[in-house]
Amino acid sequence: MQNTCAECDRLWDEYTQAKTAHLTVIVQHHKAVVQKDSAVVDAIAPLKYDLAQRELKARRAISEHEAAHEPL
Repeated sequence: MQNTCAECDRLWDEYTQAKTAHLTVIVQHHKAVVQKDSAVVDAIAPLKYDLAQRELKARRAISEHEAAHEPL
């Protein structure tokens, strides 16, 4: 049985939530673009950016934590 790390699990859960939220907003943004709904596009833009940053931060946290598991 493989050893598990609670912090790894927590970080991956956080990343999954961030990725899901980001993809949801990307889909909403795409629909608004297709429908030429500039009000929605403008409203979603800051959220889309914030969620992209949240996703990158979560992925970076995983990478940094996983490095701690690697032997020196």
